[in-house]
Amino acid sequence: MTNDFGVGKSMADLSTGGEQPANETRADDLARFPQVIGLPVDILVRHRAKVLNPSTAVPGERGRRPDATAYRSNTLLVPLRVARDGAAIGRFNEALVPLGVELVVQLPTTGRWKRALETFDEDFAIPVLLHLRDDALTEHAPDPWTVLANLRRRLGAEAVSGIGLEHLALAASVGMDGHTYGTGAPFGNGVPFGNGVPFGNGVPFGNGVPFGNGVGGGGIALGNGSRNAVRLFMPKPHRRAPGDLALGRRPVVAVLDTGIGEHPWLTTAPDPDPVVETSAEFQGLLTDLETTLTDQSGGALPSLASPTDERDVLQPLLGLTDSHSGHGTFVTGLVFQNCPDARVLSLRVLHTDGITTDGSVLLALEWLRERVQRALDEGRPADLVDIVSISLGFYPEHTDHETGLALAEAVRKLTDLGVVVVAAAGNDATTRPFVPAAMALNADGSNSGNPLLIAVGALNASGRTVAAFSNEGDWVTRWAPGNAVVSTVPLWQGPEGPDIESAGPGPLRRATLDPDDLTSGFAVWAGTSFATPVVAGMLATRLLELADAGTVADRCTRAGTARDLCDTDLAALGWRS
Repeated sequence: MTNDFGVGKSMADLSTGGEQPANETRADDLARFPQVIGLPVDILVRHRAKVLNPSTAVPGERGRRPDATAYRSNTLLVPLRVARDGAAIGRFNEALVPLGVELVVQLPTTGRWKRALETFDEDFAIPVLLHLRDDALTEHAPDPWTVLANLRRRLGAEAVSGIGLEHLALAASVGMDGHTYGTGAPFGNGVPFGNGVPFGNGVPFGNGVPFGNGVGGGGIALGNGSRNAVRLFMPKPHRRAPGDLALGRRPVVAVLDTGIGEHPWLTTAPDPDPVVETSAEFQGLLTDLETTLTDQSGGALPSLASPTDERDVLQPLLGLTDSHSGHGTFVTGLVFQNCPDARVLSLRVLHTDGITTDGSVLLALEWLRERVQRALDEGRPADLVDIVSISLGFYPEHTDHETGLALAEAVRKLTDLGVVVVAAAGNDATTRPFVPAAMALNADGSNSGNPLLIAVGALNASGRTVAAFSNEGDWVTRWAPGNAVVSTVPLWQGPEGPDIESAGPGPLRRATLDPDDLTSGFAVWAGTSFATPVVAGMLATRLLELADAGTVADRCTRAGTARDLCDTDLAALGWRS
């Protein structure tokens, strides 16, 4: 949602009637003061993270102050070629002596990592730990931004090219009670009802009244602001046999999310033709990396070793459904609804509080690049990936070419192989670039754009208006319904019960909606997270009409044709800007 100047407004900027307040802020004022990122302390502690404060941060080049961003408090992302260069690391550490800190490269030593490192690109960025030197006397742990800014100042930007913060990336779904992460309590403080206590001060709907609107009129539809169970009376979408497809194989959509949960629509192995494929190899690589880092620096979350979407990681003793549990299953169901003939490759990178890092995303993108390249080199079309759906992102500290360079290049390496990358625009009603989506076309021309990277904003259910929470800007070029959409969720029943329950005159008891009962298998949710797989599914449908391609050049041509055909479909629906 933007004002007449095209500058984003938050929900707080509007009166209850939707009018702009009398003391309207000028567009250039808003541009100078981007939203402050407000993440609760427990999320920062859980993910060993901090928020960069522009008012106190060390200035960058030419005295430029950064914008707010969230990042790991003990790592920097470093290209593999630099991490392997002991002389380069030595020069960095010599420059960092006055700060009392040093870079320590700690790569996993498992066999699968040794094999992966033989094929991973030299520019692939890995997390490198920051350690206090033994002779350092300080009250505070080393700050990655301070380290990065000083390295750039001492050694020059070229010497530090490709090195950056390891940002926290956040799921692009609207949080509990309708709040997005820019409003102070993004993910419910890691608990379901958004106030730091498990049961919402004794009320299940987060506002002290049973029906969510201050009156008890009996018209209950939703239990809270997100992931509300619904009953769907529709048959499973028809899925043709692979031999009946003109393409000769199923188009593959890789989904980077919370994993996949049990659902009768979304079959997995040992089904001979599963809707969803998982990768023990990828999950093992991610686990090795996370374990190596947490062994050195501590961590409060279990690794993502399993590809399975989980329910109660944050409060297992209570069994409460975490705020973003089921997110990946919901996204996968939207791909399936829009293209039942596709196969989804589910890569679990998001934790159940909706948080990951760009380091984990980079690993997934590099693993996918290597898989596609190997499939092309060895003539194995069954292992190809055609589309990547990314329902997450972050706000960078700068919108220059260097910030987010590793992520931009990782996306480009995939699109150069004919893979279309579809990314969510974010949910903070702002024009501030949300990456990787904003790398499609930043308003200031940074990152040079990428025609096979598609940024998707959310429409309301009607498809005729932009959802009030959706980010917007020149870099958002495609739209799809992402508010009040219905999709699949794992068949879970948590310990929460209905707010009101009583005996009825008949054999069944009477009750309000149970917010923790997802056994219907379907829910309604909101966010650009869910507009994104809609477009991914539409792209996959168009790919089914095109002949397969065995060379990189032909794959890129085919991907561009599918994108153009999909754009025609979106334009016909009024979803193309």
